[in-house]
Amino acid sequence: MIAQSQVFWHTLDMLARERGFTPSALARAAGLDATALNPSRRVGAGGVMRWPSLPTLLRVLDVLQVPLAVFARSVAGEGLNPTMPDEGGGLLRTLAYSMLQQTGVFDQYGLPCGPVWEHEASPGQWWGEPDAYVVRVDTDGMEPVVRDGGAVVVVPSLPLREGDRVLLHGPGREPVMGLMLHGPEGPAVCSFRGGEVHAPPAREDKVWVHRIVMMTV
Repeated sequence: MIAQSQVFWHTLDMLARERGFTPSALARAAGLDATALNPSRRVGAGGVMRWPSLPTLLRVLDVLQVPLAVFARSVAGEGLNPTMPDEGGGLLRTLAYSMLQQTGVFDQYGLPCGPVWEHEASPGQWWGEPDAYVVRVDTDGMEPVVRDGGAVVVVPSLPLREGDRVLLHGPGREPVMGLMLHGPEGPAVCSFRGGEVHAPPAREDKVWVHRIVMMTV
């Protein structure tokens, strides 16, 4: 059953308020016209409530740090609960940064696997995103961008864009956190540690680049 548009907008407004955004502030943060999400813009001819376009919604949810799947379940009436009712719900796999290069912590697709991973409560609503994981930062080599003792949430399933914060990693290789670049020779990662530029090798070398969606301190 398709949710009514009023429920859709109510859910979006609730999420924005929880994160300290007015409709105008949220629109600006998402790179939209400041009035794009205002109540006056939500009603079309004849008083019919409008729906936002998918690109607009994705940009807004990216600012709110809410996965699309989680938002859709909330609009459908399942709620935005920080913990899921099933066993292990609301938790993400977590591992120290210094352990990422060990063999056996990622499978052949670059996704977390094995018993070495711990679990902790998900910052935000990222437990709704498949294969998301947390990296605990146990080095001061990337300060002040990434602090020793902080953590980052990584979502492998999200597409990469220029300027994204990313994690480049692989077995036996020192992991790199930095910004995604697209240079004349292809994609590269500019490290938070000293600004070194790393060009990811071919996929068959079992090195992956995953998008960082959130940093905590």
